[in-house]
Parts: sequence; C-alpha cells; structure tokens
Amino acid sequence: MPGGSNPSNRLSSQSADKQKQVKTVQSLLTAKKDKDNSKQPTKRTRSDVSTDSNTSMDLSGIINFQKDLDEIKFSLRDVTTKDDLNEVTKDLVKTADLENMVTGIVKKLFSKFESTLDKKMNERLNKIQTDMQEKVEALSIENEHLRRKIDQNEAKTISIKKELSETTEIAKVTNISSNYNEQYSRKNNIKVYNFPWKEQQDLRQDFIQMVKSDLNITLHDRDIVAIHRLPAQREPRPLIVRCFNTDVKRSIMRKRKELRNKVKFVDDVTTRNMALIKRLEDSGRFDQVWYFNCGIYGRTDNGLQMKYGLYDDINRRLREGK
Repeated sequence: MPGGSNPSNRLSSQSADKQKQVKTVQSLLTAKKDKDNSKQPTKRTRSDVSTDSNTSMDLSGIINFQKDLDEIKFSLRDVTTKDDLNEVTKDLVKTADLENMVTGIVKKLFSKFESTLDKKMNERLNKIQTDMQEKVEALSIENEHLRRKIDQNEAKTISIKKELSETTEIAKVTNISSNYNEQYSRKNNIKVYNFPWKEQQDLRQDFIQMVKSDLNITLHDRDIVAIHRLPAQREPRPLIVRCFNTDVKRSIMRKRKELRNKVKFVDDVTTRNMALIKRLEDSGRFDQVWYFNCGIYGRTDNGLQMKYGLYDDINRRLREGK
C-alpha cells in the first residue's frame, strides 16, 4: 500500500533486534564468567564456598531463565502484536473515510455528468429552437403569401357570386319570359288524347266530325289552323290542334266533358308549367290546381285562391296570403 510498510519486513526486523539483545546478555554473562575464571583461586573459607555455591546457582538460574525467554521469543516470532497491527493499519482508510471518499467521487461524477448532460441538452434544444424558428419564419412567409392569395380569391369569389346572382336573376327573368312566351304561343292549342288512328287519315276532317257528333259544335276548316300527332311510345299518339282564335278553343273546351270513347281534351301546357303544377300538388297544401289563360292557379282548403309563378316560395306565399 502506498505510504505504508510491509508487515512481514517489520516483523523480521523486530526478531533480528530481539536476537541481538539476547546475544548481548549471553555475551555479558560469558564475559563475566571468563573474568571470574581468570582470577587465581585463593584459599577459600567455608563461608566463601557457601557464597560461591549460591552465586553459581544464581547464574545458572539466570542462564536458564534467559534460555526460556529466548525459546518463548522464538516461539512468538511469527505472532502479530498490537504494535504490528497498529503499524499495519495506521495507513489504512477507515470505513467512514472510504464512504466519504466514494460519496465525493460519485458526487463529482454525477455533477460532471449533469453538467455534460445539461450542455448537450442545451445544445440540442438550441438547435431545435433554431430549426423551429426557421420553420416558423418560413411558414409565416408562406402563410402571408397564402393569405394574400385568399384575399385575392375572396375578392374574385365575391365578384363571381355577385355576377352569378345577377346572372341567376337574369336567367330567372329570362326563363319566366320564355315560358310565358311559349305558353302564350300555345294559348289556342288543344291537346287531344286517345284520338282514333287509321291509315290514310284526314285528321282535320275527323276532328271536325268528332266535335260535331260528340259536342254538337259546328266547325269550319278555317277554324282549325293546324293539326298533327305528337311523337309517343303508345298508340294512338296524342294530337295537337291549333284553333283559329281563343273563342273557337273556348267553345270546344266548355263542352269537353261530353266527349265519348275515352277521348280527352286538355290545354297545351308547357313543360315548365307542368312541373309547377306537380310541385303545387305534391305540397299537399291545395284542394285544386289548374291552368288558365297562360297562368297556374291553386286553391287551398280554406278557399284561398292565388296565381303562382315558376320560382315562387309556396309556403311564404301562403303565409303572406298574397
């Protein structure tokens, strides 16, 4: 461990020091013994002998005690002492210090990571913000361009709607006028259904003869301006009879209920007026609907009678009563 010492080396040095100390005691004792032996023995008294005997016993005991100490020390040469442990562990990091160290390292790493993450996030956010700002500016320019186009188109649309409204009104007036003119041109016409058909038929004479026999009305050739059959899938095909004037037509139509053989006389109504008649009938608001003198009329259950045009609002007309 850095800064520390090897426990085995320290133990070896301590054993060597102890051995040196032991050798020093032994050498002293040996030197003392040799010194005593070098002296010339003198005649000893009984008390001297007794004293020497005691001294010899003391030296033997000391030597034996020293040997025992040496043996004990030799036996304990590998035993770790408290000083050794203190020496070994004095440089070791304590648990609390280690926890503090680890906590500090973790905090530093986390702080560094957090700083790096914040930096990267800020860079990313700045890039996204820049991109978004560029896109917003581009969209703003495009939006302004589109707004101008919309304004232009709206102005054109308003103009077109105005023209369309005017054109529609003109078309309605034109259609009403055209329908009236067409109906007026058919004013003296009579449409005939189920008129008998035969080969080499003289329609004028056959018609005059039918009116004479069924309605007891005498007609002359000049009273019938034109007569012909209309195209149709069924036979007999219907006839269109143009009378000389309104009086001739009126005289015939007054007695049409007296016709026989399922022959039927009706006014020659235009397609647009027929559609108006159907619209009035389908509304369910009228007791009777009919054509008279180029106009379409309707009578309600309560007796309200009015003339209706092609583009009239039926419900509004009935609410207003005019």
